[in-house]
Amino acid sequence: MKKILISGTMSGSGKTTVSSILMSALENVAPFKVGPDYIDPTHHEVFTGHHSHNLDIFMTGEDAVRQIFEMYSQGRDISVVEGVMGLYDGIGNEKDNFSTAHLARVLDIPVILVVNAKAISTSIAAEVLGFKMFDERVNIKGVILNNVSSQKLYESLKEAVEKYTGIECLGYIPRNEQLATESRHLGLKQAFEEDNAQKQELFKEIAQNCLNLERIKEIAQEFESSRNMDNYAKIGHLKDKFKGKRVAIARDEAFSFYYEANIDLMKFCGVEIVEFSPIRDKELPENTDFIYFGGGYPELFAKELSENISMKNSIVEACKNGVRIFAECGGFMYLAKKLRLLNDEIFDMCGIFDIEIGMRKRLNIGRFGYINIETANGINLRGHEFHYSEILKNNEVNGNDSEGYFYNIYKNNGKEWKCGYMKNNAIAGYPHIHFYSNVEFLEFLLDVKRD
Repeated sequence: MKKILISGTMSGSGKTTVSSILMSALENVAPFKVGPDYIDPTHHEVFTGHHSHNLDIFMTGEDAVRQIFEMYSQGRDISVVEGVMGLYDGIGNEKDNFSTAHLARVLDIPVILVVNAKAISTSIAAEVLGFKMFDERVNIKGVILNNVSSQKLYESLKEAVEKYTGIECLGYIPRNEQLATESRHLGLKQAFEEDNAQKQELFKEIAQNCLNLERIKEIAQEFESSRNMDNYAKIGHLKDKFKGKRVAIARDEAFSFYYEANIDLMKFCGVEIVEFSPIRDKELPENTDFIYFGGGYPELFAKELSENISMKNSIVEACKNGVRIFAECGGFMYLAKKLRLLNDEIFDMCGIFDIEIGMRKRLNIGRFGYINIETANGINLRGHEFHYSEILKNNEVNGNDSEGYFYNIYKNNGKEWKCGYMKNNAIAGYPHIHFYSNVEFLEFLLDVKRD
């Protein structure tokens, strides 16, 4: 097996484009994404044919990141990791700040740096040199230049970079509007919303004509691993612990934000996984013990979700009967009583929680990013929030009373708030949670006895 990491000097530098091109052009790729993002991995899956897995040191810790990376690299020829933001960007200004560079050191993985070459000449060498010298523990093995207008310009920039930095240029990405991926408020559009077949052919053409693929494969570092779920001490006690339970996962256009490692961990616990669509299916799968609603875009399908009354009734009835329900962000919005869109249309949702949620034009920056969580039953874990909605009316708590919330949340900068609710065996709130943060939380979710 081999491994390589694609990072950028900043957000928008072109690392997603370069990662997608390499994942399309190379054979038998294990794709990964640094950080909590859900959307880039959907594109990775289309380009490689394999599930993409998130590598997030903040949420899971260094050891679990190694476990996830090595476990899901097995059986593949090369692991390609797409970074997040700029190479050194993380929480705060320390170098162990959960950044792409931090992860590169943890995984001992060579880095290819993507640099935007628009409107720059020799200064590009100074930029690359700064990234090389900032932390020499990070193994930057090559550079790919993005947004290059011509082969002649690339040769000039390549000469400057290699002369003054000693880092090899591995090719360039030509300026091409067809390479752009449309975006919306939570990020890029999801893979199923784009014509990826046509784009993938373009990616392969660029890789063959503009990148030194053979050299990239040579730079990628050989590694071996014997890590698997059975020999990972932190989860060994979960093996088949909940065999016989049936977990229904909401997965369709409205709900698609899941960490595949979370689902695999549930399977390791012995549960049966069955998927259903809150948009199209009329009721929950039979004999369901646990319903999992991830995030997504319920606001784009509010009418369809609202009009599927039989499904909403099925979910409410399951809640009354003590079925465990766990909902994150978009799933929480669906379990609320009402959802108000930006045009002031209001749609009835499931109504398990007597809450009205409204969409915002801008990101809810007051409750955004990585968070530390303590649950009402004393479990400590980590997650993140990222949403363009807010609670407009809340009848689950009394005014500013701190009672009634399930999550106590605090950020590393000292900011604190409360969120999340539990009714019967239903738990819902804005936080997205990675089960490898603390598997005790997954045990709590699965170890529920119906009334």
